[in-house]
Amino acid sequence: MIGVATSTWHYRHHPRARVADPLAHTERYQPCALSSEERAQIVSAIRDGWHEQRSVEQSFYDAFDAGRPVASLSTWMRCARGLRGPRPVRRRRTRRTVAMPQWEACAPNEVWCWDITKLPGPYTGVWYQQYTIIDAFSRTIIASSVETDESDELAVALFQAAIEREGVHPRIVHSDGGPAMKSVLLADFYRHAGISASRNRPRVSNDNPHIESYFKTEKYRPDYPSQFTSVEHAREWAEHVVHDYNTRHHHSSLAGFTPEQVHTGTWVDVHTERQAVLDAQYAANPERYRGRRPIAATTPEITQLNPT
Repeated sequence: MIGVATSTWHYRHHPRARVADPLAHTERYQPCALSSEERAQIVSAIRDGWHEQRSVEQSFYDAFDAGRPVASLSTWMRCARGLRGPRPVRRRRTRRTVAMPQWEACAPNEVWCWDITKLPGPYTGVWYQQYTIIDAFSRTIIASSVETDESDELAVALFQAAIEREGVHPRIVHSDGGPAMKSVLLADFYRHAGISASRNRPRVSNDNPHIESYFKTEKYRPDYPSQFTSVEHAREWAEHVVHDYNTRHHHSSLAGFTPEQVHTGTWVDVHTERQAVLDAQYAANPERYRGRRPIAATTPEITQLNPT
């Protein structure tokens, strides 16, 4: 009722007798404590084990099997904490140093990026694989297909169709280090086509930003279904999204132009029309612009990955 424990109430009314000359806990005698000889024996066994590149735990069990553990494993660990000297160090996993991928594109079809993302199927554990190739400069989806599985042959077929449609092959193809991306079949195709392969660094999530940005734009659409009833349903939806993205999506990294406009070069005409609109607004209300003629933004002249 008063919010005090029973023991607290008891000791407040029946306090313990105070100790006249208290002794620090570190100075108190513990009957179960190790003797100096026993402690020296443990320390000697630990140092001998370190000399043989064996851990404290290994040395303890060696002594245990020999019938002389002296103390528990936790006691051996406490004895080892205060020791100085060379200790066996477990080798750490060596990680391969990979150079940071860098490239630049000054025109369409110079650098392509590609990846595979999963689309949810009708049942738990069923996924459809969406293969997508995007042009790094114009952000145009060059080719896209939805398949039931991931394979090297499907990846090569997608690139063959994309090159045939564009009439030119890219200088560089950038991707992550997935199985299909590093397949021997695709590497042979690159070599015969004169294409250089560029790879993400391991465990670096932003080395393929253009294709990942598209996947986010695609999957955050209001009409993105929670699941696709069939692979045909996924293909129809993906085809519609790709066409809408290429022709109607005003890309923030392209000064509001659509990927198709930048890919085909028609953005120049659209830019002229936008500038004409701004000039008319400026002529009608110059005070709104503080005497500065507004200039319509243009698309970037270069696209870079990991610029220095």
